[in-house]
Amino acid sequence: MDSERGLIFDIQHFSLHDGPGVRSTVFFKGCPLSCAWCSNPESQQGTAELLFFRTVCAGCGSCVQSCPNGALSMGEEGVSMRRDLCAHCGACVAPCPRDARSLSGRMMSVGELVEEVRQHWRIFMQSGGGVTCGGGEALRQGAFLRTLLEKLHEELGLHTCLDTCGHAPWSVLESVLPYTDLVLFDIKHMDDKQHRKGTGLGNRMILENAARLGRLAVRTIIRLPLIPGFNDDEDNLRALAAFMRNNELPSVELLPYHAFGASKHEALGKVYTLRARRKPHSQKAEDILRASGLTVEVAGR
Repeated sequence: MDSERGLIFDIQHFSLHDGPGVRSTVFFKGCPLSCAWCSNPESQQGTAELLFFRTVCAGCGSCVQSCPNGALSMGEEGVSMRRDLCAHCGACVAPCPRDARSLSGRMMSVGELVEEVRQHWRIFMQSGGGVTCGGGEALRQGAFLRTLLEKLHEELGLHTCLDTCGHAPWSVLESVLPYTDLVLFDIKHMDDKQHRKGTGLGNRMILENAARLGRLAVRTIIRLPLIPGFNDDEDNLRALAAFMRNNELPSVELLPYHAFGASKHEALGKVYTLRARRKPHSQKAEDILRASGLTVEVAGR
Protein backbone atom coordinates (compact mmCIF):
# COMPACT_ATOMS: atom_id res chain seq x y z
CA MET A 1 0.00 0.00 0.00
CA ASP A 2 1.22 3.50 -0.87
CA SER A 3 1.76 5.65 2.22
CA GLU A 4 1.99 8.94 0.34
CA ARG A 5 -0.71 8.76 -2.34
CA GLY A 6 -4.30 7.55 -2.20
CA LEU A 7 -7.45 7.35 -4.30
CA ILE A 8 -10.00 10.00 -3.25
CA PHE A 9 -13.43 10.54 -4.77
CA ASP A 10 -14.58 13.68 -2.96
CA ILE A 11 -13.66 16.31 -0.38
CA GLN A 12 -16.56 18.00 1.33
CA HIS A 13 -15.85 21.18 3.25
CA PHE A 14 -18.14 22.73 5.89
CA SER A 15 -19.59 19.34 6.80
CA LEU A 16 -21.78 19.32 9.93
CA HIS A 17 -22.69 15.63 10.32
CA ASP A 18 -19.36 13.76 10.30
CA GLY A 19 -18.13 14.55 13.77
CA PRO A 20 -18.10 17.59 16.07
CA GLY A 21 -18.02 21.16 14.80
CA VAL A 22 -17.51 22.26 11.21
CA ARG A 23 -15.33 19.79 9.34
CA SER A 24 -13.74 18.81 6.08
CA THR A 25 -14.60 15.23 5.12
CA VAL A 26 -12.18 13.34 2.87
CA PHE A 27 -13.89 10.47 1.04
CA PHE A 28 -11.62 7.51 0.24
CA LYS A 29 -12.54 5.32 -2.72
CA GLY A 30 -13.00 1.59 -2.34
CA CYS A 31 -15.14 -0.35 0.16
CA PRO A 32 -15.35 -4.05 1.08
CA LEU A 33 -19.13 -3.79 1.56
CA SER A 34 -21.76 -3.27 -1.13
CA CYS A 35 -24.73 -2.02 0.90
CA ALA A 36 -27.98 -2.03 -1.05
CA TRP A 37 -28.89 1.44 0.30
CA CYS A 38 -25.45 3.01 -0.24
CA SER A 39 -25.79 6.76 -0.86
CA ASN A 40 -22.32 6.88 -2.44
CA PRO A 41 -22.18 3.83 -4.73
CA GLU A 42 -19.29 5.44 -6.59
CA SER A 43 -17.26 4.82 -3.44
CA GLN A 44 -17.43 1.03 -3.60
CA GLN A 45 -15.07 0.20 -6.46
CA GLY A 46 -11.39 0.77 -5.78
CA THR A 47 -10.68 2.32 -9.17
CA ALA A 48 -11.84 5.44 -11.01
CA GLU A 49 -15.38 5.25 -12.44
CA LEU A 50 -17.42 7.28 -14.90
CA LEU A 51 -20.90 8.46 -13.93
CA PHE A 52 -23.38 9.40 -16.67
CA PHE A 53 -26.53 11.24 -15.55
CA ARG A 54 -28.79 10.58 -18.51
CA THR A 55 -31.57 12.92 -17.35
CA VAL A 56 -29.15 15.86 -17.44
CA CYS A 57 -27.75 15.03 -20.90
CA ALA A 58 -28.81 17.49 -23.64
CA GLY A 59 -28.08 14.97 -26.41
CA CYS A 60 -25.67 17.32 -28.16
CA GLY A 61 -23.16 14.54 -28.89
CA SER A 62 -20.12 16.60 -27.90
CA CYS A 63 -18.85 13.69 -25.82
CA VAL A 64 -19.00 11.10 -28.60
CA GLN A 65 -15.98 12.24 -30.58
CA SER A 66 -13.90 12.67 -27.43
CA CYS A 67 -14.07 8.98 -26.49
CA PRO A 68 -10.86 7.20 -27.56
CA ASN A 69 -12.42 3.74 -27.23
CA GLY A 70 -15.64 4.12 -29.20
CA ALA A 71 -17.77 3.54 -26.11
CA LEU A 72 -20.17 6.37 -27.00
CA SER A 73 -22.52 6.69 -29.97
CA MET A 74 -25.42 8.89 -31.03
CA GLY A 75 -28.79 7.35 -31.83
CA GLU A 76 -32.44 8.28 -32.04
CA GLU A 77 -32.75 8.25 -28.25
CA GLY A 78 -29.64 10.33 -27.72
CA VAL A 79 -26.20 9.26 -26.55
CA SER A 80 -25.75 5.61 -25.70
CA MET A 81 -22.83 4.11 -23.83
CA ARG A 82 -21.19 0.70 -23.94
CA ARG A 83 -19.72 0.27 -20.48
CA ASP A 84 -17.75 -2.78 -21.59
CA LEU A 85 -15.70 -0.47 -23.84
CA CYS A 86 -15.40 2.39 -21.34
CA ALA A 87 -11.90 2.73 -19.87
CA HIS A 88 -13.03 5.35 -17.30
CA CYS A 89 -10.41 7.74 -18.63
CA GLY A 90 -12.62 10.82 -18.23
CA ALA A 91 -11.99 12.18 -21.74
CA CYS A 92 -15.73 12.71 -22.22
CA VAL A 93 -16.21 14.76 -19.04
CA ALA A 94 -14.84 18.17 -20.05
CA PRO A 95 -16.64 18.41 -23.44
CA CYS A 96 -20.08 18.02 -21.81
CA PRO A 97 -21.72 21.46 -21.52
CA ARG A 98 -24.21 20.33 -18.86
CA ASP A 99 -21.94 18.31 -16.56
CA ALA A 100 -23.89 15.14 -17.28
CA ARG A 101 -20.65 13.18 -16.92
CA SER A 102 -18.22 13.03 -14.02
CA LEU A 103 -15.22 10.92 -13.12
CA SER A 104 -15.17 9.58 -9.59
CA GLY A 105 -11.71 8.95 -8.18
CA ARG A 106 -8.37 10.74 -8.44
CA MET A 107 -4.99 10.09 -6.94
CA MET A 108 -3.94 12.67 -4.36
CA SER A 109 -0.86 13.00 -2.20
CA VAL A 110 -0.82 13.55 1.54
CA GLY A 111 0.67 16.99 0.88
CA GLU A 112 -2.16 17.98 -1.47
CA LEU A 113 -4.82 16.96 1.01
CA VAL A 114 -3.10 18.68 3.92
CA GLU A 115 -2.80 21.91 1.96
CA GLU A 116 -6.47 21.81 0.93
CA VAL A 117 -7.86 21.31 4.43
CA ARG A 118 -5.31 23.69 6.00
CA GLN A 119 -7.17 26.58 4.32
CA HIS A 120 -10.07 26.06 6.75
CA TRP A 121 -8.13 25.72 9.99
CA ARG A 122 -9.61 28.89 11.52
CA ILE A 123 -13.14 27.51 11.11
CA PHE A 124 -12.04 24.19 12.59
CA MET A 125 -10.58 25.89 15.65
CA GLN A 126 -13.51 28.26 16.20
CA SER A 127 -16.16 25.54 15.90
CA GLY A 128 -14.34 22.65 17.55
CA GLY A 129 -14.24 20.88 14.21
CA GLY A 130 -11.52 19.22 12.20
CA VAL A 131 -11.07 16.59 9.50
CA THR A 132 -12.96 13.33 9.02
CA CYS A 133 -11.69 10.49 6.84
CA GLY A 134 -14.52 8.40 5.43
CA GLY A 135 -15.51 6.75 2.22
CA GLY A 136 -15.96 4.20 0.89
CA GLU A 137 -13.70 2.71 3.53
CA ALA A 138 -10.57 4.64 4.43
CA LEU A 139 -8.99 1.61 6.14
CA ARG A 140 -8.66 -0.10 2.75
CA GLN A 141 -5.85 2.40 2.13
CA GLY A 142 -4.43 1.96 5.61
CA ALA A 143 -0.84 3.12 5.06
CA PHE A 144 -1.97 6.28 3.28
CA LEU A 145 -4.64 6.93 5.92
CA ARG A 146 -2.12 6.59 8.74
CA THR A 147 0.29 9.06 7.13
CA LEU A 148 -2.50 11.57 6.49
CA LEU A 149 -3.93 11.35 10.00
CA GLU A 150 -0.47 11.69 11.53
CA LYS A 151 0.15 14.89 9.55
CA LEU A 152 -3.23 16.37 10.42
CA HIS A 153 -3.12 15.38 14.08
CA GLU A 154 0.52 15.82 15.01
CA GLU A 155 1.74 18.61 12.72
CA LEU A 156 -1.41 20.73 12.33
CA GLY A 157 -2.98 19.90 15.68
CA LEU A 158 -6.40 19.25 14.11
CA HIS A 159 -9.16 17.12 15.58
CA THR A 160 -9.32 13.94 13.51
CA CYS A 161 -12.14 11.49 13.02
CA LEU A 162 -12.37 8.12 11.27
CA ASP A 163 -15.73 7.12 9.79
CA THR A 164 -15.52 3.36 9.16
CA CYS A 165 -17.65 0.32 8.38
CA GLY A 166 -15.25 -1.63 10.60
CA HIS A 167 -14.46 -4.37 8.09
CA ALA A 168 -10.66 -4.32 8.18
CA PRO A 169 -7.89 -6.26 9.92
CA TRP A 170 -7.48 -5.10 13.52
CA SER A 171 -3.80 -4.38 12.84
CA VAL A 172 -4.78 -1.73 10.27
CA LEU A 173 -7.37 -0.11 12.52
CA GLU A 174 -5.02 -0.19 15.51
CA SER A 175 -2.26 1.51 13.50
CA VAL A 176 -4.30 4.71 13.00
CA LEU A 177 -5.73 5.01 16.53
CA PRO A 178 -2.82 7.07 17.95
CA TYR A 179 -3.73 9.82 15.47
CA THR A 180 -7.53 9.52 15.70
CA ASP A 181 -9.58 11.52 18.22
CA LEU A 182 -12.94 9.94 17.43
CA VAL A 183 -14.14 6.81 15.64
CA LEU A 184 -17.56 6.77 13.97
CA PHE A 185 -18.22 3.04 13.63
CA ASP A 186 -21.08 1.66 11.52
CA ILE A 187 -22.91 -1.48 12.59
CA LYS A 188 -25.43 -2.40 9.90
CA HIS A 189 -26.97 -5.50 11.49
CA MET A 190 -26.28 -7.76 14.47
CA ASP A 191 -27.18 -10.99 12.66
CA ASP A 192 -24.40 -12.32 10.43
CA LYS A 193 -26.73 -13.82 7.84
CA GLN A 194 -28.85 -10.68 7.54
CA HIS A 195 -25.73 -8.53 7.42
CA ARG A 196 -24.45 -10.61 4.52
CA LYS A 197 -27.77 -10.18 2.68
CA GLY A 198 -27.71 -6.41 2.99
CA THR A 199 -24.00 -5.69 2.54
CA GLY A 200 -22.46 -8.67 0.76
CA LEU A 201 -20.28 -9.71 3.73
CA GLY A 202 -20.72 -11.07 7.23
CA ASN A 203 -20.27 -9.02 10.38
CA ARG A 204 -17.86 -11.10 12.50
CA MET A 205 -14.79 -8.94 11.90
CA ILE A 206 -16.84 -5.78 12.35
CA LEU A 207 -18.22 -6.80 15.74
CA GLU A 208 -14.81 -8.02 16.92
CA ASN A 209 -13.26 -4.66 16.05
CA ALA A 210 -16.06 -2.73 17.73
CA ALA A 211 -15.68 -4.79 20.90
CA ARG A 212 -11.94 -4.13 20.97
CA LEU A 213 -12.48 -0.40 20.64
CA GLY A 214 -14.85 -0.53 23.60
CA ARG A 215 -12.45 -2.54 25.75
CA LEU A 216 -9.62 -0.11 24.95
CA ALA A 217 -11.85 2.86 25.82
CA VAL A 218 -11.28 4.45 22.41
CA ARG A 219 -13.75 7.31 21.99
CA THR A 220 -16.28 5.66 19.67
CA ILE A 221 -19.79 6.45 18.47
CA ILE A 222 -21.66 3.52 16.97
CA ARG A 223 -23.68 4.51 13.92
CA LEU A 224 -26.75 2.59 12.83
CA PRO A 225 -28.09 3.35 9.34
CA LEU A 226 -31.76 2.71 10.02
CA ILE A 227 -33.10 0.77 7.02
CA PRO A 228 -36.84 -0.04 6.90
CA GLY A 229 -37.51 -3.77 6.91
CA PHE A 230 -33.83 -4.60 7.28
CA ASN A 231 -32.55 -3.59 10.70
CA ASP A 232 -35.19 -1.43 12.42
CA ASP A 233 -36.99 -4.36 14.07
CA GLU A 234 -37.07 -4.73 17.85
CA ASP A 235 -34.95 -7.91 17.97
CA ASN A 236 -32.06 -6.32 16.13
CA LEU A 237 -32.24 -3.11 18.16
CA ARG A 238 -32.21 -5.00 21.46
CA ALA A 239 -29.31 -7.15 20.26
CA LEU A 240 -27.36 -4.01 19.35
CA ALA A 241 -28.11 -2.44 22.73
CA ALA A 242 -26.92 -5.55 24.57
CA PHE A 243 -23.74 -5.73 22.50
CA MET A 244 -22.94 -2.08 23.18
CA ARG A 245 -23.58 -2.38 26.93
CA ASN A 246 -21.46 -5.53 27.17
CA ASN A 247 -18.56 -3.86 25.37
CA GLU A 248 -18.64 -0.44 27.06
CA LEU A 249 -19.80 1.41 23.96
CA PRO A 250 -22.22 3.99 25.40
CA SER A 251 -23.07 6.19 22.40
CA VAL A 252 -25.08 5.51 19.26
CA GLU A 253 -26.21 7.72 16.39
CA LEU A 254 -29.18 6.77 14.23
CA LEU A 255 -28.96 7.57 10.51
CA PRO A 256 -32.50 7.42 9.06
CA TYR A 257 -32.83 5.91 5.59
CA HIS A 258 -32.94 8.07 2.47
CA ALA A 259 -32.77 7.23 -1.24
CA PHE A 260 -30.32 9.95 -2.28
CA GLY A 261 -28.02 7.38 -3.87
CA ALA A 262 -30.58 6.02 -6.33
CA SER A 263 -29.67 8.42 -9.16
CA LYS A 264 -25.98 7.64 -8.74
CA HIS A 265 -26.63 3.91 -8.99
CA GLU A 266 -28.29 4.58 -12.34
CA ALA A 267 -25.44 6.87 -13.43
CA LEU A 268 -23.04 3.98 -12.80
CA GLY A 269 -25.17 1.53 -14.78
CA LYS A 270 -26.23 -0.24 -11.58
CA VAL A 271 -29.67 -1.17 -10.29
CA TYR A 272 -30.86 0.40 -7.04
CA THR A 273 -32.55 -2.59 -5.42
CA LEU A 274 -33.75 -1.02 -2.19
CA ARG A 275 -36.97 0.93 -2.53
CA ALA A 276 -38.28 1.35 1.00
CA ARG A 277 -42.06 1.53 1.16
CA ARG A 278 -42.15 3.14 4.57
CA LYS A 279 -40.07 5.32 6.82
CA PRO A 280 -37.82 3.62 9.37
CA HIS A 281 -39.06 3.28 12.96
CA SER A 282 -36.78 6.08 14.17
CA GLN A 283 -38.69 6.95 17.33
CA LYS A 284 -39.15 3.30 18.25
CA ALA A 285 -35.44 2.68 17.76
CA GLU A 286 -34.53 5.73 19.79
CA ASP A 287 -36.82 4.67 22.65
CA ILE A 288 -35.48 1.10 22.76
CA LEU A 289 -31.83 2.14 22.73
CA ARG A 290 -32.30 4.97 25.21
CA ALA A 291 -34.21 2.68 27.59
CA SER A 292 -31.15 0.41 27.51
CA GLY A 293 -29.06 3.18 29.04
CA LEU A 294 -27.35 4.33 25.84
CA THR A 295 -26.78 7.91 24.75
CA VAL A 296 -28.75 8.28 21.51
CA GLU A 297 -28.56 10.95 18.81
CA VAL A 298 -30.57 11.07 15.60
CA ALA A 299 -28.80 12.55 12.56
CA GLY A 300 -30.43 15.65 11.13
CA ARG A 301 -32.41 16.45 14.26
